[in-house]
Order: sequence, then C-alpha cells, then structure tokens
Amino acid sequence: MARLLYLHEVVDIVGDKAVDYMEKSVLGFKTDRAADRGLELYGTWYVMGSTGRWPQVVNLWELPDGWDSWERLCRSTNLRRERNDELNRWWLEALERRSGGFDRLLGALPGTLSLAEIAEQRVSGTLFVHEITEVPPGGAASYLELVWDYWAPIRAEYGHDLVGLWEVLFSDTEVITLWATTLEDHIALGRATDAAMGFADTDEVVDVRLEHWAKRRRERTVRFREELMVPCPGTPMGPPSWDG
Repeated sequence: MARLLYLHEVVDIVGDKAVDYMEKSVLGFKTDRAADRGLELYGTWYVMGSTGRWPQVVNLWELPDGWDSWERLCRSTNLRRERNDELNRWWLEALERRSGGFDRLLGALPGTLSLAEIAEQRVSGTLFVHEITEVPPGGAASYLELVWDYWAPIRAEYGHDLVGLWEVLFSDTEVITLWATTLEDHIALGRATDAAMGFADTDEVVDVRLEHWAKRRRERTVRFREELMVPCPGTPMGPPSWDG
C-alpha cells in the first residue's frame, strides 16, 4: 500500500498577523483550484513564542494521492505558476501576512493518522507538541519505530495522543513527530519527567520509564527540539473556537 505524503510548512509571519494568516490565507486557500487538488489541510498552528521562534505558523497538508498529488502540486504551483491566476492572487494577498518560510516534504511511517482516521477517531487537542529531530544518516525509520513502539504508549498515559510520525524526504537526517494534548497534561508530563531525572522532591512513585526514554532517545538521535503550538479553530484537530 502506497504511503501518504505530507507538506510541512514553517511560515514567518508579519507582525501580529498569525491568526489572520491562519484564518484567511490557510483556511481560505482554495486548494482545488490553486493546487490542482494536490493538498488537503491537515492543520495550521501558531508557535507559542515562549517555546520557539516567533511570530511563526506551522502548516501541515496531506497529499491525498501520494506522488500523484505531489506531481499535480508541483505543476500547478511551480512549473505552471505564471499561468495559475488563482494561486497568484492568493500569493500576493498572503504576502501581506507572511514574509517567507521553509518547507519539507514528509513521508508517513506507521503510527501516523490520516485525515480520515483523525475524523473517525475524533482526535483533537488544545495544545500540540511539535518535535523536529536530527538523527544519524539513515536513522529515521529506526528512531520513529522506537517512538511508536516504546514512547507513544507511555506518553499516552500522560494525555498525549500521537498524531504523526514522518521522515523528511530529500534528507536522511530529519524526522518530525506531532502530539495532541492539553496544557494541563503537558505540565503533568513535565513534572513527572523532572521527578524521574531527580530534579524534584516527591513522595510519589517515580516513573523510571521517563528516564529510560531520555537515555534511549539520546542513543538514536543527534539532537531534538520540541515546541508547543496552538491550533486554529475550524481545522481537523482544532477546537470549535478560540475559547475552546
């Protein structure tokens, strides 16, 4: 079975226009006409400035037909861009809200939820953990398999639902994971991790699995970085409104 592909966009935002960009430029993007049905919105989030670069938005798009979608997307948005009036109008409007960005093409590995599975399982979150990890060359599949088999069940006990496990294509050193959670569960996991690493006084039983995971991750990775993101309402995994 052919795996799904995803487009991962890190977008630099102009001023305080992150919400405006997500609501008008992302949710309002006519993918059928501008991208020749090559994209379906998976999610759009703004990065919490206390945890990453700001102002910044992260977009994820599912390519529903895999490489066929990628071909249509490349033709409509690049090779034939000058003849794509719908895209050019959108592009000029979007430039009022963004200044640039960095894109990655992703290949899904086992454990990634498709848009159909997200809808079926009603996956949602008010906070998302976005991890970009550097692995040794060729180590993407091995690390993501460890996340899926070992880390995901443990993290689920702390209220973190695994959404995606992706290797970055056109590269052999990057992987991306995505988790849906809440602020309360994020803090609970942080406290438990501190206790497991010996940074907190507690009479409760320490979850040694958290320390074990830290050691196992260091064995499989070069470096990692996590940031917190807030989902835009109206997206597949977002809340109904900004008030939740």
